[in-house]
Amino acid sequence: MTRELARFLAIVPIIVCILAAVAQLTKAQSSRCCEDYCYSRDPDRSQSKHFATKTAYEVIHGSSSSREHIVPNCTPSKFWLLSRHGTRLPGKKDIEIFPQALNNLRGSIMDNYEIRRTAPDVGRMCPDDLELLRTWRWDRNVTVDYESFLTDQGWVDLKYLAKREKDRFYEVFNGPYDKQRYLFRHTKTQRTEASFKAFVEGLFGDGAYNFINAEPEPTDDKLLKPYDFCPAYDANKDKNNHPDSELNKFLRSALYAQTLADISTRLGFRYNLSNDQVEVMWDACRFEQAWHLQQYSPWCSVFTKNQVDVLEYKEDLKYYYQNSYGYEKSSDLACYAVADMMKHLSSADNQQVIAYFTHESEIQLFLSALGAMKDRNALRADNYVGMRNRNFRSSELTPFTANVAAVRYQCADPVEPVKVIFFLNEKALMFDWCRVGLCNWSEVVRQYRRFTEGDCAKLYCGGSGASAQFVHPVVMTAVMAIAGVFISKR
Repeated sequence: MTRELARFLAIVPIIVCILAAVAQLTKAQSSRCCEDYCYSRDPDRSQSKHFATKTAYEVIHGSSSSREHIVPNCTPSKFWLLSRHGTRLPGKKDIEIFPQALNNLRGSIMDNYEIRRTAPDVGRMCPDDLELLRTWRWDRNVTVDYESFLTDQGWVDLKYLAKREKDRFYEVFNGPYDKQRYLFRHTKTQRTEASFKAFVEGLFGDGAYNFINAEPEPTDDKLLKPYDFCPAYDANKDKNNHPDSELNKFLRSALYAQTLADISTRLGFRYNLSNDQVEVMWDACRFEQAWHLQQYSPWCSVFTKNQVDVLEYKEDLKYYYQNSYGYEKSSDLACYAVADMMKHLSSADNQQVIAYFTHESEIQLFLSALGAMKDRNALRADNYVGMRNRNFRSSELTPFTANVAAVRYQCADPVEPVKVIFFLNEKALMFDWCRVGLCNWSEVVRQYRRFTEGDCAKLYCGGSGASAQFVHPVVMTAVMAIAGVFISKR
């Protein structure tokens, strides 16, 4: 025996041990993916509150028993509302893709568990969740003929939002409908028009929308859809597709890659599902849960709570740099909306209730213009852990039926008789320049003077909006003078 052969034979046992260890490690990794979780047995389902912009309003809005709207020695006198439409059906493209894609995934998952036996030992779906998935079928009533239409739940959400607001601010909503006191408007979509009708029904009773009309939408609606008429907005939106965007960096991160791997392993796949495949299941989960609040969506059962948090953060990165503080011109795009709010709150006319029905992007732009819910640090691809308690959380800010209300109060205060509270989804917004949510009118004017003293046609979209819808020359001195009119209670 040669010396070289003897040396080789001597290390063979070592090689065998190493290979065995690697095999054991590989087997251990493939037999576990994530924490054990059973959606069907979870009465809390806290992750259903973190479905980004497809979150159900019912799990987000403020309590009807809250007393935040009650201000001693003050009476509500004006109500201005900017509301997103209620829960809707998917868009045309999604409806065309979902049925086949979801059926294929469901079939593969069932085969993985029952035939291939490739499900992990730890972190697998529980039997109840698997049964949910087994019996799932696409609702054949959801067709492209009804793409993006308001759902029954969406109608209910808007109707009961109106009822709660009417109860809270009965001094403003008191009495029958009077077209001199109410102003309604919506965009040219079925879902916002239906949302307006549901809101009106909540205020004035069943079928009230048959005799109450909304103001017609102008051709270039820079009040409710400013993003549709700004090329600079489109250019910025496209930046999310760039490889160096925070969104795409997050999609390439180790955290996101591991999340996709864990989801795939949990469902029994020996390869990683694509981002598009995970997106289809994620969207099906969110839509179905928002449509049927008391039922369990089978597609929500494929995700654990931690995985939902990661998917939510991915969505937030997109919206943050598209419609909020990550886009430096975001507040300028909401110029017309802020100026409209200020005009109505400062007006001495009889118009007491102004309610607009729009879309998620406008709500996010408007919140940016208000300076609401701003984080100290920007959302980035690399600070997911540090931003777990962030203010910018689209689930909380812009679920279905998201709304911002500005309520003017007449108070007995001889120095500051007019005050304002801003509400986001029926919860008082806290600003450091207000006292526990109650803001002096003079400070509101100071905070938003750039929108009222300037010209929105010049400020909006870098001055590209030359054909202004209307002009709000609400200068500081004029507004302060008008405010004096409100000392006496209406």
